[in-house]
Amino acid sequence: MKKVALVVDNSGSLTKEEMEKIKVTRLIPISFIVNGEEFYEGENMSYDEFYTFLKDKKTDVSTCQPSIEIVKDAWRDILKEYDELVYVLLSSGLSESCNTAINASHLDEFEGKVYVVNNQRVAYMNKMAMYEARYLIDQGKSGKEIKEYLEKTRSECGVYIAVDTLKYLKKGGRVTPAAAAIGTLLNIKPILQIHGGKLDAYAKPMSMKQARIKMINATRKEIEERFPEEAKQGKVYIGMAHSFADLGAHELADFKQEVLSAFPELPFFTFDPLPLFIVCHTGPGALAVGYCVDRMGIIKDMLEKKD
Repeated sequence: MKKVALVVDNSGSLTKEEMEKIKVTRLIPISFIVNGEEFYEGENMSYDEFYTFLKDKKTDVSTCQPSIEIVKDAWRDILKEYDELVYVLLSSGLSESCNTAINASHLDEFEGKVYVVNNQRVAYMNKMAMYEARYLIDQGKSGKEIKEYLEKTRSECGVYIAVDTLKYLKKGGRVTPAAAAIGTLLNIKPILQIHGGKLDAYAKPMSMKQARIKMINATRKEIEERFPEEAKQGKVYIGMAHSFADLGAHELADFKQEVLSAFPELPFFTFDPLPLFIVCHTGPGALAVGYCVDRMGIIKDMLEKKD
């Protein structure tokens, strides 16, 4: 049986404890830029520091993909000890990093050894894929088999994100300056959706309260239409994410309770802070809710498994 390494980026919001639980071999982080200086989440900038920067209206934030040379060097180092590696990373619809890595994996030195998963996921959706990858590795599956499974099931999820400010969407070109000005004047809290790896507009409610209701209703409708049998079997997990600096914020507790009350029959996966490179695009105060299908029925045991 081949020895397979699990390599990830930080798009799954894995905590240190979770990385230890699923035995991540290597984390290749996505960096972000603050006022022209490069930072890495949890390494040289904390959540609190990042959100303190965002309070300053003059702060300029952006993201950049990992250097492919850094990625290839990491692969070479890992392959000294492992026969193969599976690389689970940010959706190809949100970054060119995935396609760049896929192209590099077909170089002669990596062909048949490096399997880059075009997973089309982010946040808690990608976290579930990372858990699944570990389970499949432990089951003795090859890198090729793991890649094929994760890509086959990549569309079995969905997420809705309500943003509190249009400033960052305007900067990223998601909305025009004129639309952002009107939206700000009207206090619009746009809802974005991620399906098939791409970020698209979904609705334009006039308050965050309305946005929360619309996201919950959209999630329920989608589950009922797409995965009714899986839901009955307890294989559809509800996931949540946010870009609040204070994890104990009253708004977060209220929103989580709203979601749990709306889906009492479905298991709950996680409620994570969004990766900081994603917050560069959503801004602070964003809330997200959605679902993932646990096709193999292994997440409950993995969540309860002792480290």
